[in-house]
Amino acid sequence: MPVGIAKNNLDNRKIKKELIGLSKRAKKSQLKLSDLIIPLSAAVVLILLTLFVFVPMVRTANESRAELKEVNEKLGKLDILESKLNGIDDSELLEDLIVAKKIIPNILKVSDFVYYIDTLAERKHLSTKEISAGDVNVSSDTTETRGGQGVSGPLSYSGRYEDILDFLEDIQGYSPYLVTLKNVSLTGGEKTWSVDFDLAGYYIPERSGRVDFYLPFTPYTNFSDVIDIFSLRVSKLDE
Repeated sequence: MPVGIAKNNLDNRKIKKELIGLSKRAKKSQLKLSDLIIPLSAAVVLILLTLFVFVPMVRTANESRAELKEVNEKLGKLDILESKLNGIDDSELLEDLIVAKKIIPNILKVSDFVYYIDTLAERKHLSTKEISAGDVNVSSDTTETRGGQGVSGPLSYSGRYEDILDFLEDIQGYSPYLVTLKNVSLTGGEKTWSVDFDLAGYYIPERSGRVDFYLPFTPYTNFSDVIDIFSLRVSKLDE
């Protein structure tokens, strides 16, 4: 056999052998289902951990931060409340409370209020033209005719001019109730005059229940003008 042909045959066998080896390695390198089990299992475990562990942990952490912020805000409000309460003298508070209770009753019946006004008018020699009253609910903006914290109604009397003025002065200055006069209209002639007005008497009912310490608090001492008015009225009642 010629040398060249023998060499070619040797090379061909070598190449064939290498191809067979590459084919075997290629078959070995192909992915099998068993090769995917571990990565897929790890991915599933990671997803489950994320859904049932990490997400709740993050949510709980956010809720805890919100609760901590709320607690800190409440503590700040309590500190402010304590500071304002410490600024009020205890003995002065007791004296002012006694004065306020003399002026503002815990309950005010319509019949009692109407009787007081009508009796005062009779002492001033006034004749009743119209008298009507009912319970009202007092708020900062409106006054609604409902059960609440006051008694109000339109009143009308007639008599001498001087007697009417004394009557109105006694209502505002010597009344045992905290009252307000509105829409006062005075008409008449030489002998007989008529007065029409809306009168409201107020009371503060005693309340039971929990006190919300976190609501905005304003010391009553900020309203010194009201306290002075109460003290003046009580001094007149004691005369």
